[in-house]
Amino acid sequence: MSPEETLLKINEAQVKQIEQLTAQLAQQANELTLLREQVAYLTQKIFGKSKETLPPDHQLTFFDAPEAPPIVEEDIEEVTAKRKKTKGRKKAILDQFPEQPVHHRLEGEACTCPTCEATLDAIGSYAVREEVIYLPAKLQRQVHYQHAYKCAACSKQGPEDKIIKAPVPKAPIDNSLGSASIIAQSMHQKFELKVPAYRQEKGWHRIGLPITRQQIANWHIRVSEYYLAPFYQLLKDTLLQQPMLHADETTYRVLESDTVNTHFWTFLSAKHSEKPITLYHHDPSRGAHVAQSFLGTYKGYIHCDMWKAYQALSNVELVGCWAHVRRKFIDAMPKDCPADALSRQAAERCDQFFTYERAWSELSDEERLGKRQTILKPKMDAFFDWLREQDPLSGSKLGEAIQYALTYESTFRTVLKDAKLALDNNRAERAIKPFVMGRKNWLFSATYEGATAAAIIMSIIETAKQNNLVPEKYITYLLEELPNLPTLANEEDWKAYLPWRSHVKERCQERTLPKPRNKK
Repeated sequence: MSPEETLLKINEAQVKQIEQLTAQLAQQANELTLLREQVAYLTQKIFGKSKETLPPDHQLTFFDAPEAPPIVEEDIEEVTAKRKKTKGRKKAILDQFPEQPVHHRLEGEACTCPTCEATLDAIGSYAVREEVIYLPAKLQRQVHYQHAYKCAACSKQGPEDKIIKAPVPKAPIDNSLGSASIIAQSMHQKFELKVPAYRQEKGWHRIGLPITRQQIANWHIRVSEYYLAPFYQLLKDTLLQQPMLHADETTYRVLESDTVNTHFWTFLSAKHSEKPITLYHHDPSRGAHVAQSFLGTYKGYIHCDMWKAYQALSNVELVGCWAHVRRKFIDAMPKDCPADALSRQAAERCDQFFTYERAWSELSDEERLGKRQTILKPKMDAFFDWLREQDPLSGSKLGEAIQYALTYESTFRTVLKDAKLALDNNRAERAIKPFVMGRKNWLFSATYEGATAAAIIMSIIETAKQNNLVPEKYITYLLEELPNLPTLANEEDWKAYLPWRSHVKERCQERTLPKPRNKK
């Protein structure tokens, strides 16, 4: 081999080695970039603000398409007015409570003139201060007396006396300290105020009722099985007749479970539903069969994240959540994100969609649908076309966000089909949050029965809130009335206690404060 050929081979080997090293360096640079991004993301999640708002500086304007009209079509006149403090608010609050006068008098030696030491004469009084005082809860012993009546005429004619007794309403649980109001109060404390049973136990002892945490848990399970479960089923049947739903799920801990986590699912009505319902369902699994079993043959729209359990549903049309799209781009934003960063631009474009929706919130369904078709649809087309033009680093947060948006593009466009569909699934995320907060306080359920009872009770509470009822009053009302139904199998009898019925609202509705009057 000639020296020239030897040098040529050495040169080729060196070029090949340089190419390999260059590729290796590029790969290491990409890995370093991904690792730094992951560190920044986790640092933000642990130590940073959780609010997903963009700073107001360097906001960009996108989609300057000529066919898209501005959000507000009419001219706006700017008016500068000084905000006046609302008068009478404190008085309006105080006037709803009965007056308990407290008189401050001079008595004895204090009622003498400091100059001549003559006795002072009272000449009147006036209110100096009004305040609301707190009276601790108190318990009363309610004794039910059943009166008996005798028919003198029938007694003379027959061999036996004719005795008729006045009906006595049944208690939710026989031979128990748990009356309807006591059980409802314990539910209110645990599921609304998130007070665990062991802390409730101390509170009940403090006011003189020696009940245990085991009794409280047992009451919740028993009344759920006896009375609230059939009522829950009636609410479920009503919910599944509605054309659009929201859905979400979260983890939970049950001690007797073989798995580390079980799950609470929520299914609830859309925002504009005439019969708002929020239901929870507990199951050990997060699989598709849970949603399929709960929904049955349901046909309609379901707002959800793109968890695979919802994608396996048949006869339904999924509505993607734009808040999830925006959140993924927010997560991809680097620290001190520049105005021209792709992740920031994408998040701002999502913000523009929500800005339009807020501007159209008071429009009729036909007008809102028309706006979505003429304004929102072209902007969505431009957004997805713009995403397809990008070439992000594979495996990066930005790459994942773009892939997520493009993979489920059709579900994010579903909102364009019906004016009553929502742009996000925030209703379901807010609905599942009470369980997220609850598990931080009571931590777990000991048994599956306890977790199932918790789902039923929380369903009644949140549905009551959706219908502007006081949950504690509503549960007390149900536990007083349902045990006295002629039969628990007649569905028509249960319908009289649905939360949107007029007589239920009159008895259990939220009390509204009087509006203060502004004096001119």
